[in-house]
Amino acid sequence: DFPVELEAAVGGNLDGIPVVCGGREYSEKCYKFSNGVWEEFASMKEKRYLAAGVIHSKKLHVFGGWSGSSRLQTSETINVDGGVSDGPELPTAAWQHSMTSINDTVSLLSGGATSTNPASAQTWYYNHETEAFTSGPDLLEGRGNHGSATIVDKVTKAKIAVITGGYKNGGGNVMDSTELLINGQWETGTVQGRN
Repeated sequence: DFPVELEAAVGGNLDGIPVVCGGREYSEKCYKFSNGVWEEFASMKEKRYLAAGVIHSKKLHVFGGWSGSSRLQTSETINVDGGVSDGPELPTAAWQHSMTSINDTVSLLSGGATSTNPASAQTWYYNHETEAFTSGPDLLEGRGNHGSATIVDKVTKAKIAVITGGYKNGGGNVMDSTELLINGQWETGTVQGRN
């Protein structure tokens, strides 16, 4: 069992070790699964709920989130030994967004809630080497609380970012659509077996 009740945390496989950080009730704590049990091993600098994260260079990079009182524009990294470091500021404060790694250097931050939009269509490329954000192509539909991943085309071997589900207009309107980033542009995914 996990040691606390938790929702909307962020995590990943950190050098072969499952790691979970933040979540409600607005926590800064990080846990790792080691020797068959979950144990606390680090504390982030800020409490983060509905943040986004991605693994890069054996570190969990955590971006944005909700602190319990405000949207966060900050980021931080957690290494396998429990060390925590400040990361760069996001271009805008965001929560309910998603991140996925699209190659060895760059990740994609997508959608989420910002100070001006409850379900943004905006995306940002993040270069882990330079720690710089650059604007990416807008999603076809603004969304928050969505999932993202990178798949590999079986024929071309191209890596394709995929965005799926979530809410539009700040909640209540659940989405079943999927978008694929192909040649720098978002395309609507198809659903097999739907009448």
